[in-house]
Amino acid sequence: MMIIHNIYWLTLLVATTTAALAADHYKIRQVGAANTPEYSIYFENENGIPISPFHDLPFRPNPANASIYNMVVEIPRWHNAKLEINRTIPFNPIRQDKAPDDGLRYIPNIFPFFGYVGNYGAIPQTWEDPNVPNHDIGTKGGDNDPIDVIEIGDLLGHPGQIKQVKILGALLMIDNNYTDWKIVAVDINDKKAHQYNDIDDVEDSMLTAIKHWYAVYKEPDGSPENNFGFDGRFMNKTYTEEIVQETHGYWQKLVNGTTRADDISTVNLSVNGSAHQVKSDSPEVKQVPKANPIPDAKQPASSLVWSHVSLNLSF
Repeated sequence: MMIIHNIYWLTLLVATTTAALAADHYKIRQVGAANTPEYSIYFENENGIPISPFHDLPFRPNPANASIYNMVVEIPRWHNAKLEINRTIPFNPIRQDKAPDDGLRYIPNIFPFFGYVGNYGAIPQTWEDPNVPNHDIGTKGGDNDPIDVIEIGDLLGHPGQIKQVKILGALLMIDNNYTDWKIVAVDINDKKAHQYNDIDDVEDSMLTAIKHWYAVYKEPDGSPENNFGFDGRFMNKTYTEEIVQETHGYWQKLVNGTTRADDISTVNLSVNGSAHQVKSDSPEVKQVPKANPIPDAKQPASSLVWSHVSLNLSF
């Protein structure tokens, strides 16, 4: 067990170093301890000024290279604390979701997986607009979040890491009649990146695991099996990049005030033309908590158990 533990932390160190080299213009500001309600990860620019991972981090690391996208890691592979970019708090820190009982939310561990089957996160400057129906499958609209990404490379991520990824394809999950796209991507720095250029390059075993996991991960909490659009097919790279570009357009309308924001904070430091762009000495910036990193709190025992859910062999 000690050997496995040491390998895990060595892998995390390598992933952290890689991220620092790939995203040296951005830093993270931790507030509180993981597994507590206070835990927050804010983002800073190179001058230590808070920025929003939703609005300030660019859609692409290099606009001249249309095939590479930024991805904000919210939940590393093999972890199950439900961390995500918070829509409502100014500068949109990563925080842990609340459970129905007002505790913290942990995703059930679907045997044989512990936590997520890949590094999970979102593409910045995207938004699945809940007001825009999907005419292909008849859903109400998007799920009101930045578009989700599951990254399938070997490198282990960490919360707040910014990966550069190439998109391979996507699975359309339907959540309460809203579209909830799950983009499949690979870290361009991963040793396997050259093997993957489209969804058909991904091993069937990996796609089966991803689809099965998304289908059943809510079942242990009493929800029914999730449904998928397009008969559960993974859409290819070309189609998926069109969807991602659409969600970037929806985000542009959100942040410039064309689309009503409702409960979403669009406070940002750098988006020209935004109604809520602020200066580095603004009250919104000064209200962001100072860094206060605390060692992780103990994860509750109930979040560490296995859930056994039957595999649908039709996948």
